[in-house]
Amino acid sequence: MPHHRSFRHRSPTSRNRRLSPWLTTFTLTGLLALAVPVVTQAQGLSETRADPRRQRSGANVTQEVAPGERTSTKPDSERLHDSYQPKGVDLGSFLMLPKFEVDEVYNSNLFATETDAKGDFVTVARPEVRLRSRFKEHALNIGALVEHYRHQRHESDNRTDGQVEVDGRYDLTAETAANYFGQIFARHEDRGSPDDARGLKPTPIQGFANRVGLKHQFGRYTVLSEVGLDRREFDAVTTSLGNRISNADRDRWELQARLRGSYEMFPGYAAVVETSGNSRRYDQDRDRNGFERNSNGYRVETGIGVDLSQLVRGDFLVGYFGQRYNDPRFTDPQGVSVRATFNWTPTALTIIVPSLERSINETTTLGASAMVRNSFNITVRHELERNIVLSAYGNVAYDQMSGVNDRNAWTYEGKAKAIYAFTPEIYVGAEAGYRDKQADAAGESFQQTTLMARLGLQY
Repeated sequence: MPHHRSFRHRSPTSRNRRLSPWLTTFTLTGLLALAVPVVTQAQGLSETRADPRRQRSGANVTQEVAPGERTSTKPDSERLHDSYQPKGVDLGSFLMLPKFEVDEVYNSNLFATETDAKGDFVTVARPEVRLRSRFKEHALNIGALVEHYRHQRHESDNRTDGQVEVDGRYDLTAETAANYFGQIFARHEDRGSPDDARGLKPTPIQGFANRVGLKHQFGRYTVLSEVGLDRREFDAVTTSLGNRISNADRDRWELQARLRGSYEMFPGYAAVVETSGNSRRYDQDRDRNGFERNSNGYRVETGIGVDLSQLVRGDFLVGYFGQRYNDPRFTDPQGVSVRATFNWTPTALTIIVPSLERSINETTTLGASAMVRNSFNITVRHELERNIVLSAYGNVAYDQMSGVNDRNAWTYEGKAKAIYAFTPEIYVGAEAGYRDKQADAAGESFQQTTLMARLGLQY
């Protein structure tokens, strides 16, 4: 079971002071991103525009969304044939794509407990709207999403998540482009997380993510630089005993920088070198157990990038990583790093994506400096008919708590999904999933089965 968390009261005034810096930062970066179309429209619009609804190729890298998170990953409904894509609302330089989904989900172990599993039916309502630019040059996309969860039995778990995203590309020259991605979010922590406080409700999380990059290609060389700033805040939760568990010592800033260079040795194959660094800074000097969790890290990798006429795309990179913590009592994780993601498109209707990664993640587990995750997953997606897409997903992950030997865990997960479109405006979907966590620590293992049916409306 998670360690004891002490109560730290924060007044509304202090919380407003704590929120204002990152709200100001995100507002400023968002305004910079929104300024892109003003410059773009001065460049003129193309008479012949590519369909901005799809913008896909035969082998785009795909990733599954981690539990409890939403990203800009393309949903399965957008992988249907062009004839089953929505028309959208013409707004001149933009196309507006509204969507509304309703899911009915059965979760066999809602609280992800080792014993006394409690199942429940959950209704999820998901309105979403996106704006996609239709410029001759440059690009700007804006999206907003809200997810409301309503439980049939355990109403204390009812919640609402949401996010707003902005991403854009500014073409400086034919060889140089600047990119921006920003997201502001409010969601809840997954019940199966090793840091879950076991409150009456899942732990609320809010924050933002920003990425600004510059890509330049000259001859056979390509250089990509990127900097990012993230903010994460975790609210207090109430336990079944009535006491409050504060999560203020988890609030932090994360700064990242990345530099990637590649050289095309011969068509379809490139030598790749990538280096990155990060700095993780917590609001509180020490956590509730007296540890200082501020740290700095690095990652250096090299390998091969592949791009074979949309048949195979991806990277295979190996190298070394490390994270150094300010507290001398912590063990500093370091070792071999691996990142490999490949898209294999054996036919125009099928895509197979294996992925392997070793990474260092933050945790507040007592005595552990970090969680080193070793994960392998594979996604298989097949367009059975123009209006039917079938998907399968499998994942195996081994989480090692650095400095603690009895808190490691294996997690096995599998999903099978299908989507069927009646018309471009109406579709249905179904999903069956299973997750099995086998942890060394008592009380942290669990098994969970989910079944889902979906109705989707879009225009």
